[in-house]
Amino acid sequence: MFENFPLILISGIAVATASGLIGTFLVVRKMTLMSDALSHVALPGIALGIIFNFQPLVGGVVFLFFGILLIWKIENKTKLAIESITGVLFVTTLAVGTLLIPETELLETFFGSVEKTTSFQLILQTIIAVIVIATALKYLKPLTLSSVAPDLAASEKISHAKMQFLLLTLITLTISIGISFVGVLLISALSIVPAATARNLSDNFKLFIRLSVILAIFSLTGGLYISHVWHFDPGIATVLISAFFFVLSLFKKQ
Repeated sequence: MFENFPLILISGIAVATASGLIGTFLVVRKMTLMSDALSHVALPGIALGIIFNFQPLVGGVVFLFFGILLIWKIENKTKLAIESITGVLFVTTLAVGTLLIPETELLETFFGSVEKTTSFQLILQTIIAVIVIATALKYLKPLTLSSVAPDLAASEKISHAKMQFLLLTLITLTISIGISFVGVLLISALSIVPAATARNLSDNFKLFIRLSVILAIFSLTGGLYISHVWHFDPGIATVLISAFFFVLSLFKKQ
């Protein structure tokens, strides 16, 4: 499917590493999606309503109801923030709904079109990803303290405002380089889902970061490989793989 698969894979690994790394701060700071994300949980139900000719609104309400129950159950079972769980559910249901009603033009606009990405863009994305990773690692301690222990960060004269601005900048860059792989609507598959899974599996911050990066890399490279071999949409494949890892993490003994 991809004419320049080796370069796409290299760029994908770099982008996934940056996304997994930045995703840890999104989860810790509870900056994941909530209200907007929750509305998309209705998509599979609406899709089923259209396919089987019953009121799509009913299907949407039913899926929202079960989504809320699922979020509540997982929140009580794990130590994850509700925003993180909602982010996981958002991208998963959005992917399933898109599978039920495939629309080529929407897939290209909202779910990525990496096969149309030029070599120059791939190289540029890789360079930006490296910059994001290097910057995040350089400021890892102040970013971490500002995220998990604001009072301690203040006592060490770490500016919360500056760290917040830096993090927002890194998030913006990470999203911009991930869009070509998974699209606007599924960008959480590269950040929130791997980070949420890692949070559920780890007991310390260093392990949390490592697992988040590893899971992001496995999810994106797996999605790209599936797309390359079986001509499947890379964004949707990445979401489903990352969601699968999250489900497995729920079986961890608490």
